[in-house]
Amino acid sequence: MSVVPLIVGCIFFAFGINSLVSFSRFKKQGTKVKGHVKAIKKYTSISGTGSDRRTTVYYSPIIEYQYKEQMRIVNGISASEIRHKLKQNVSVLVIEQPEKTEPEAEIDDSLNYLIGSIFTIAGLIALVVYFNIGGSWIIATLGISIATVAGYFISTLMTSPDQNYEDVQKEHADSILIETKADYIKEVSKHSFWGYVFAYALMLCGLAAIYAGYSELPSDAVQMIVDDFSTFWEKLTSGTIPNSWEKPLMICGIGIFCFLTSLRSIYYVTKKYGNFLKM
Repeated sequence: MSVVPLIVGCIFFAFGINSLVSFSRFKKQGTKVKGHVKAIKKYTSISGTGSDRRTTVYYSPIIEYQYKEQMRIVNGISASEIRHKLKQNVSVLVIEQPEKTEPEAEIDDSLNYLIGSIFTIAGLIALVVYFNIGGSWIIATLGISIATVAGYFISTLMTSPDQNYEDVQKEHADSILIETKADYIKEVSKHSFWGYVFAYALMLCGLAAIYAGYSELPSDAVQMIVDDFSTFWEKLTSGTIPNSWEKPLMICGIGIFCFLTSLRSIYYVTKKYGNFLKM
């Protein structure tokens, strides 16, 4: 019996639960103060080995906020896309602990809930797989408990309550700080360009698939679409179409899906990056 699902399930579940509990604690106990995006840190992360080695670029907002007449810095959540503008106002949650000399801070970002939920659900799915191959409930419960407690203490030890702006870049050796309007617009424009390239390429593929499927339809199907589309639609939705129609209509369906997805992508890129460029 493989223990891989058990190990993966315990780690993912522990990380997800601790993330949810930690952010819930900040939401419940934290004092909300106003901050702003002072810079955006860009860095690369390498995962895997050999032929599976992958390099991913991440962006993390650097938030400056004032608490008790002192300016402080806190990192935001890292993501593979730019999620904030320079100088954008951001809410920061601050907790003071009697036993600590510096306060803890967390950005009030709902993405914390999403990430925590995804890891928790992924962990539960892995544990279900473990049970389905004959895993023990006792071992699973013990593993979850140990992982969750260990995760809590590790996250507590790794908490960075306060940072100096000069030290932010040193966390990743290859990181750069996007601090000026010119550098920010250059980075956003690059994302916008490749976003449009992907969207329009997908649109062309969708149109090509629609054309290819339509060209393969029998003449009686084409005639029905042109002259009596309501009858064609009724046959299509009732599942009574001839076998000769199935493959061409499937190709058309794939093309329509790609085309609609491309429209959604174009809208997303235009709305998001167009708004980011308005500084």
